[in-house]
Amino acid sequence: MTDHLVTSSGTKRVHAPRQRRSHETMERVLATFTRMLERKPFEAITIAELARRSRVAVTSIYARFADKQALVLAAHDRHREAVLQLVDRELDPARWQGKDLETIVRECLGPMIAGWWRNVPLIRAALLVNDREINERAAEMLRHISERLALLLGPHLTWLSPSERDQAIDFAFRGVMAVMHQRLVFGEVEPMRFHLTQEELNSRLVDQFLTLALGARRESKRPGRSSRTATKPARRI
Repeated sequence: MTDHLVTSSGTKRVHAPRQRRSHETMERVLATFTRMLERKPFEAITIAELARRSRVAVTSIYARFADKQALVLAAHDRHREAVLQLVDRELDPARWQGKDLETIVRECLGPMIAGWWRNVPLIRAALLVNDREINERAAEMLRHISERLALLLGPHLTWLSPSERDQAIDFAFRGVMAVMHQRLVFGEVEPMRFHLTQEELNSRLVDQFLTLALGARRESKRPGRSSRTATKPARRI
Protein backbone atom coordinates (compact mmCIF):
# COMPACT_ATOMS: atom_id res chain seq x y z
CA MET A 1 0.00 0.00 0.00
CA THR A 2 1.39 3.40 -0.97
CA ASP A 3 1.25 5.89 1.87
CA HIS A 4 0.29 9.48 1.10
CA LEU A 5 2.63 10.82 3.79
CA VAL A 6 5.67 9.51 1.96
CA THR A 7 4.59 10.41 -1.55
CA SER A 8 3.82 13.95 -0.42
CA SER A 9 6.75 14.64 1.87
CA GLY A 10 9.54 12.25 0.90
CA THR A 11 11.16 12.95 4.26
CA LYS A 12 13.45 10.60 6.14
CA ARG A 13 11.94 11.81 9.41
CA VAL A 14 8.62 10.05 8.78
CA HIS A 15 8.75 6.32 8.04
CA ALA A 16 5.79 5.06 6.07
CA PRO A 17 4.17 1.76 7.04
CA ARG A 18 3.77 -0.95 4.42
CA GLN A 19 0.96 -2.93 6.02
CA ARG A 20 -2.61 -1.71 6.17
CA ARG A 21 -2.88 -2.19 9.91
CA SER A 22 0.30 -0.17 10.50
CA HIS A 23 -1.02 2.54 8.21
CA GLU A 24 -4.25 2.76 10.20
CA THR A 25 -2.26 2.95 13.43
CA MET A 26 -0.14 5.79 12.04
CA GLU A 27 -3.23 7.69 10.93
CA ARG A 28 -4.76 7.21 14.41
CA VAL A 29 -1.63 8.63 16.03
CA LEU A 30 -1.71 11.69 13.79
CA ALA A 31 -5.43 12.24 14.31
CA THR A 32 -4.96 11.99 18.08
CA PHE A 33 -1.98 14.33 17.97
CA THR A 34 -4.01 16.91 16.01
CA ARG A 35 -6.86 16.74 18.55
CA MET A 36 -4.40 17.15 21.41
CA LEU A 37 -3.09 20.33 19.81
CA GLU A 38 -6.60 21.77 20.14
CA ARG A 39 -6.37 21.47 23.93
CA LYS A 40 -2.75 22.15 24.75
CA PRO A 41 0.34 23.73 23.13
CA PHE A 42 2.84 21.60 21.25
CA GLU A 43 5.52 21.87 23.94
CA ALA A 44 3.12 20.47 26.58
CA ILE A 45 2.39 17.30 24.61
CA THR A 46 4.48 14.26 25.52
CA ILE A 47 5.04 11.13 23.47
CA ALA A 48 3.95 9.06 26.47
CA GLU A 49 0.56 10.78 26.63
CA LEU A 50 0.15 10.58 22.86
CA ALA A 51 0.88 6.85 22.97
CA ARG A 52 -1.65 6.32 25.75
CA ARG A 53 -4.40 8.28 24.00
CA SER A 54 -3.64 6.59 20.67
CA ARG A 55 -3.53 3.13 22.29
CA VAL A 56 -0.12 2.33 20.85
CA ALA A 57 3.30 1.70 22.34
CA VAL A 58 5.79 4.55 22.65
CA THR A 59 8.26 2.47 20.63
CA SER A 60 5.70 2.23 17.81
CA ILE A 61 5.55 6.03 17.57
CA TYR A 62 9.33 6.37 17.48
CA ALA A 63 9.44 3.66 14.81
CA ARG A 64 7.45 5.96 12.53
CA PHE A 65 8.49 9.45 13.63
CA ALA A 66 12.06 10.58 14.22
CA ASP A 67 11.05 13.04 16.93
CA LYS A 68 8.12 15.14 18.15
CA GLN A 69 8.63 17.75 15.44
CA ALA A 70 8.30 15.00 12.84
CA LEU A 71 4.75 14.53 14.12
CA VAL A 72 4.04 18.17 13.27
CA LEU A 73 5.64 17.67 9.85
CA ALA A 74 3.48 14.62 9.10
CA ALA A 75 0.28 16.16 10.46
CA HIS A 76 0.92 19.36 8.51
CA ASP A 77 1.53 17.31 5.36
CA ARG A 78 -1.92 15.79 5.75
CA HIS A 79 -3.38 19.27 6.15
CA ARG A 80 -1.36 20.58 3.19
CA GLU A 81 -2.59 17.86 0.85
CA ALA A 82 -6.21 18.53 1.82
CA VAL A 83 -5.73 22.28 1.23
CA LEU A 84 -4.12 21.76 -2.18
CA GLN A 85 -6.96 19.52 -3.30
CA LEU A 86 -9.51 22.08 -2.11
CA VAL A 87 -7.67 24.97 -3.78
CA ASP A 88 -7.36 23.19 -7.12
CA ARG A 89 -11.05 22.39 -7.06
CA GLU A 90 -12.41 25.71 -5.80
CA LEU A 91 -10.06 27.96 -7.79
CA ASP A 92 -10.70 26.23 -11.10
CA PRO A 93 -11.53 29.08 -13.54
CA ALA A 94 -14.20 26.90 -15.17
CA ARG A 95 -16.24 27.09 -11.95
CA TRP A 96 -16.36 30.88 -12.07
CA GLN A 97 -17.05 31.69 -15.71
CA GLY A 98 -19.20 34.80 -16.09
CA LYS A 99 -18.53 36.03 -12.54
CA ASP A 100 -16.92 39.39 -11.80
CA LEU A 101 -13.81 39.84 -9.68
CA GLU A 102 -15.51 40.91 -6.45
CA THR A 103 -18.06 38.10 -6.60
CA ILE A 104 -15.34 35.50 -7.12
CA VAL A 105 -13.21 36.81 -4.26
CA ARG A 106 -16.10 37.04 -1.79
CA GLU A 107 -17.64 33.67 -2.67
CA CYS A 108 -14.33 31.82 -3.01
CA LEU A 109 -11.74 33.41 -0.74
CA GLY A 110 -14.17 34.08 2.11
CA PRO A 111 -14.99 30.39 2.77
CA MET A 112 -11.33 29.44 2.33
CA ILE A 113 -10.32 31.90 5.06
CA ALA A 114 -13.07 30.65 7.35
CA GLY A 115 -11.91 27.06 6.80
CA TRP A 116 -8.31 28.01 7.53
CA TRP A 117 -9.22 29.04 11.08
CA ARG A 118 -10.52 25.54 11.83
CA ASN A 119 -6.95 24.25 11.60
CA VAL A 120 -5.37 26.99 13.69
CA PRO A 121 -3.94 24.73 16.45
CA LEU A 122 -1.99 22.62 13.94
CA ILE A 123 -0.92 25.60 11.84
CA ARG A 124 0.22 27.47 14.96
CA ALA A 125 2.34 24.49 16.00
CA ALA A 126 3.81 24.26 12.49
CA LEU A 127 4.68 27.96 12.58
CA LEU A 128 6.10 28.13 16.09
CA VAL A 129 8.31 25.02 16.04
CA ASN A 130 10.46 26.91 13.51
CA ASP A 131 11.36 23.79 11.55
CA ARG A 132 12.96 24.50 8.17
CA GLU A 133 11.42 21.48 6.44
CA ILE A 134 7.94 22.39 7.66
CA ASN A 135 8.47 26.02 6.64
CA GLU A 136 9.55 24.98 3.15
CA ARG A 137 6.46 22.77 2.71
CA ALA A 138 4.18 25.55 3.97
CA ALA A 139 5.85 28.06 1.63
CA GLU A 140 5.33 25.72 -1.34
CA MET A 141 1.65 25.50 -0.46
CA LEU A 142 1.26 29.29 -0.22
CA ARG A 143 3.02 29.81 -3.55
CA HIS A 144 0.72 27.27 -5.16
CA ILE A 145 -2.34 29.08 -3.80
CA SER A 146 -0.95 32.39 -5.10
CA GLU A 147 -0.45 30.87 -8.55
CA ARG A 148 -3.98 29.47 -8.61
CA LEU A 149 -5.41 32.82 -7.50
CA ALA A 150 -3.46 34.57 -10.26
CA LEU A 151 -4.73 32.11 -12.85
CA LEU A 152 -8.31 32.72 -11.73
CA LEU A 153 -8.26 36.45 -10.98
CA GLY A 154 -5.53 37.73 -13.29
CA PRO A 155 -7.74 38.00 -16.40
CA HIS A 156 -9.94 40.46 -14.49
CA LEU A 157 -7.06 42.91 -13.93
CA THR A 158 -7.08 44.00 -17.56
CA TRP A 159 -5.36 47.35 -16.91
CA LEU A 160 -2.15 45.58 -15.87
CA SER A 161 0.42 43.60 -17.80
CA PRO A 162 0.46 39.82 -17.14
CA SER A 163 3.48 40.05 -14.82
CA GLU A 164 1.95 42.98 -12.92
CA ARG A 165 -1.27 41.01 -12.45
CA ASP A 166 0.65 38.16 -10.86
CA GLN A 167 2.51 40.57 -8.57
CA ALA A 168 -0.67 42.42 -7.54
CA ILE A 169 -2.50 39.22 -6.63
CA ASP A 170 0.54 37.74 -4.90
CA PHE A 171 0.92 40.86 -2.75
CA ALA A 172 -2.80 40.92 -1.93
CA PHE A 173 -2.59 37.30 -0.79
CA ARG A 174 0.60 38.07 1.15
CA GLY A 175 -1.26 40.81 3.02
CA VAL A 176 -4.06 38.44 4.02
CA MET A 177 -1.61 35.80 5.23
CA ALA A 178 0.34 38.39 7.25
CA VAL A 179 -2.75 39.27 9.28
CA MET A 180 -3.67 35.63 9.76
CA HIS A 181 -0.17 34.74 10.91
CA GLN A 182 -0.30 37.62 13.38
CA ARG A 183 -3.39 36.03 14.93
CA LEU A 184 -1.53 32.71 15.07
CA VAL A 185 1.47 34.14 16.88
CA PHE A 186 -0.52 36.09 19.50
CA GLY A 187 -3.22 33.48 20.02
CA GLU A 188 -5.85 34.73 22.47
CA VAL A 189 -3.94 37.98 23.12
CA GLU A 190 -5.30 40.91 21.12
CA PRO A 191 -2.23 42.73 19.66
CA MET A 192 -4.10 45.74 18.27
CA ARG A 193 -6.28 48.45 19.79
CA PHE A 194 -9.63 47.20 18.47
CA HIS A 195 -10.94 43.67 18.88
CA LEU A 196 -12.53 42.02 15.86
CA THR A 197 -14.75 38.99 16.03
CA GLN A 198 -13.82 36.08 13.78
CA GLU A 199 -16.62 36.98 11.38
CA GLU A 200 -15.54 40.63 11.26
CA LEU A 201 -11.93 39.67 10.66
CA ASN A 202 -12.88 37.28 7.85
CA SER A 203 -14.93 39.99 6.15
CA ARG A 204 -12.17 42.58 6.49
CA LEU A 205 -9.56 40.19 5.14
CA VAL A 206 -11.63 39.73 1.99
CA ASP A 207 -12.01 43.52 1.74
CA GLN A 208 -8.26 43.91 2.24
CA PHE A 209 -7.50 41.44 -0.53
CA LEU A 210 -9.76 43.33 -2.93
CA THR A 211 -8.28 46.69 -1.90
CA LEU A 212 -4.72 45.53 -2.46
CA ALA A 213 -5.50 43.80 -5.76
CA LEU A 214 -7.54 46.71 -7.10
CA GLY A 215 -5.11 49.26 -5.69
CA ALA A 216 -2.85 48.40 -8.60
CA ARG A 217 -5.41 50.16 -10.82
CA ARG A 218 -4.89 53.45 -9.00
CA GLU A 219 -1.13 52.96 -9.12
CA SER A 220 -1.19 52.26 -12.87
CA LYS A 221 -3.12 55.48 -13.50
CA ARG A 222 -0.84 57.68 -11.40
CA PRO A 223 0.76 60.45 -13.52
CA GLY A 224 4.39 59.83 -14.31
CA ARG A 225 4.25 56.22 -13.16
CA SER A 226 7.30 54.34 -14.33
CA SER A 227 7.62 50.60 -14.86
CA ARG A 228 9.13 48.51 -12.11
CA THR A 229 11.61 47.24 -14.60
CA ALA A 230 12.70 50.66 -15.81
CA THR A 231 16.40 51.47 -15.53
CA LYS A 232 17.16 53.69 -12.55
CA PRO A 233 18.85 57.02 -13.31
CA ALA A 234 22.53 57.16 -12.57
CA ARG A 235 23.33 58.54 -9.14
CA ARG A 236 25.26 61.78 -9.04
CA ILE A 237 28.62 61.72 -7.35
